[in-house]
Amino acid sequence: MKSSTGPLLRSPKALIISLASICALVLVVGASRISGSGPKQQDATAQIQSITPRVQNKTRSFELTQAPRNRGLEGAGPELSLRNGYDKNITACAVSVNGLRSTTDFAYSEDQHRRAIAPGAVYTRGFSYVVRSINRETVAEPGFDINVLAVVFDDKSSDGDESAVASILYDRRKSKRLLKRIVELFSRDLSSLRTIDDTAFDELRSRISPLSSDPGDSSDINRVLRWLDQSDQGLSPRQRIIQVKEICANLVDRL
Repeated sequence: MKSSTGPLLRSPKALIISLASICALVLVVGASRISGSGPKQQDATAQIQSITPRVQNKTRSFELTQAPRNRGLEGAGPELSLRNGYDKNITACAVSVNGLRSTTDFAYSEDQHRRAIAPGAVYTRGFSYVVRSINRETVAEPGFDINVLAVVFDDKSSDGDESAVASILYDRRKSKRLLKRIVELFSRDLSSLRTIDDTAFDELRSRISPLSSDPGDSSDINRVLRWLDQSDQGLSPRQRIIQVKEICANLVDRL
């Protein structure tokens, strides 16, 4: 009886061809398994990198130049870069991401070099957002709806959505009224008290908080209290009050 392997043993060339064919088949199967999982990973990465925001701009020249997503923080929103294309300084702006409005008013900045976006300058910051769902039973819809709403200039003029501008100006008017009352309080004490020691200073400080019961005014009150606490400790109490009074008066002029 002839062995079934006899012809292969007698033909080394045929044996080599058969082994090569088997190896090639194994490599093809292995490669197909790797490539089968590969595109899915690449697609997931591409989906994150290629998310393009849906942008609406209600201003004429506050231009969105970049909107990468901050992937370093879980749940973080986009980091927007906005260019001032006007010939005026922008002192406040309003932007919404997925319907969540964020207003930045540079007039309040304690750094005089950060109180406006100069013509041609680019302002960059991260923005919070609301996760939007296609419906309540599905995952959140990818991407962001970005709406550049409004800007206010250093000459108090504005551009963009009227309601957003009105909101900025309303907040400024409220702050201005409260700060004027604080300046008046400082002025009365400075003129009426011959000597202002630490006790008189603390008493003056305690009378600032009750000037308004509106929770919306708390940021302005806390700002003034912080200025009093952080004023130059090398100055006398009277000089510290004069220093903070000047800061408040300058802010009133900017608003």
